[in-house]
Amino acid sequence: MGYTIDELPSEAKRNLVSEMIDKKNGASDKDWAEICEEFDLTVNAETLRKAGVGVKLASDAGMSFCGNSDASGAEYIERQKMRDLGNKLNAAYRSESRSQLLRETVQQAVQQLPRLPEIEIQPRPHDKEHRERELVVAMGDFHYGADIDVRGLYGECLNRYNSAVFEARMQKLLDDILWIVKREEVDVVNLFFVGDLVDGMLRQSQLMKLEYGLVESVIHLSEYLSRWINQLSGYATVGVMGVTGNHSEVRPFKSKAREFPDENLEKIVFWFLDERLKDNDNVIVMRDCGQMSKITICGYNFVLLHGDGEKSIDQIARNTVNLYGERVDYFVCGHLHKEQEFPSGYTSDGNSVIIRVPSLCGMDKYAQSKGYGGRAGATAFVMSPKYGRQVVYPIDLGTES
Repeated sequence: MGYTIDELPSEAKRNLVSEMIDKKNGASDKDWAEICEEFDLTVNAETLRKAGVGVKLASDAGMSFCGNSDASGAEYIERQKMRDLGNKLNAAYRSESRSQLLRETVQQAVQQLPRLPEIEIQPRPHDKEHRERELVVAMGDFHYGADIDVRGLYGECLNRYNSAVFEARMQKLLDDILWIVKREEVDVVNLFFVGDLVDGMLRQSQLMKLEYGLVESVIHLSEYLSRWINQLSGYATVGVMGVTGNHSEVRPFKSKAREFPDENLEKIVFWFLDERLKDNDNVIVMRDCGQMSKITICGYNFVLLHGDGEKSIDQIARNTVNLYGERVDYFVCGHLHKEQEFPSGYTSDGNSVIIRVPSLCGMDKYAQSKGYGGRAGATAFVMSPKYGRQVVYPIDLGTES
């Protein structure tokens, strides 16, 4: 049947006014049509929106819409504080509920997939000294789904990249890792993914250049990495961790970079890996990834980050040390599609080192226009409890497959 605003019961009318204030203040994500439907109003959404202007004006002037008209200003302020707190809690609960629902959806989808191939654990007759060492393989900027063809001054191919090239490079990377594992006699491989695993939607024009749709790219990549890691785990215990990048951000409503840092498609990749590989006792996935991650390997502290942002990477490194008050021996990042290393302060065990790893996709046209970017690759190094970073292997994956 429906009500006009005047016909609403007193309690419902107070609740409506509260909803209108929340909507005008940006504390409610309901639209005006939803509010009309919630209170069974006969007025249309546009009429209610216009009425909200006056309601907010009165609210900003300190007029109380609840309780007795002679309520003191202090009582109104306290009620408003409680209402604001409630709105913040509700917003937090909604955000967490969405995130939890998405995780559960990913888990259910993974459970319907066929089991990964059984792996045969290779014998590892290593002595105690070698067993204490671990291998770190840092990689990033896959930009999976992108179709890249970068040409030089004479039309020569500087870099050719698509999903087929990605898989060829990952196979070469796996072969190189297995060679290093055998040569260095290590039992543990730590995989560091430093962001931009998918090409994403940084700019709308990118969507037209993806081989697959954005969501499809995430699923294709997640399943490929699951099988790749599963294969590696036959030769070593594998630890997987990473951080989110800027290309994989979801930017709704023309929002700016880092405006919604928790809305990032790379989180789905790590949820997928965790669920897909949970039955493999030789793999440990740290599924909760954010803009920064910290891990200790062989007694040395690592901080992972993508490496983008307004501040320089060395400034970010110093701020991180100051914020947490902990020694950081190695900062590992990507973003610039080139290999780079430089110190940032020092620790009791030596320099605090910033390690920027090359990209797996190689140079793209944006990097070319900015005058940076290099050959596709990854960085591997052996960690020792006694020496820290002991042996470095710069892995070259070439310009094209």
